[in-house]
Amino acid sequence: MRAANAPTTEPIDVIRIRLSADAGATAVVSEFRMANRILAAWAAQARRDSRVDYEVTFLDGLRLSGGYPLLRRGGKPHASLSRVIRRLFKEMAGGPAPYLVEG
Repeated sequence: MRAANAPTTEPIDVIRIRLSADAGATAVVSEFRMANRILAAWAAQARRDSRVDYEVTFLDGLRLSGGYPLLRRGGKPHASLSRVIRRLFKEMAGGPAPYLVEG
């Protein structure tokens, strides 16, 4: 049995993840792992805080889109688009949403 606040490791089946940066770069991948690597690389190269627009198309045809902030902070850039998507699903299911997602 899983604790109520324990993170889930269930996979999210996606067909496509499209990322578009303010700087004009675009990437299309099929895994969150690759999307996170691209976001972290873009954040490391960014000269200022910026935003990346995303669109995730799931196996069942559902599409979610919004904005992901690329923040310049000390240390190694870290990105987790999959965490944002899981939180969106939790919000849509009526769970708490302690953040704002633009989209």
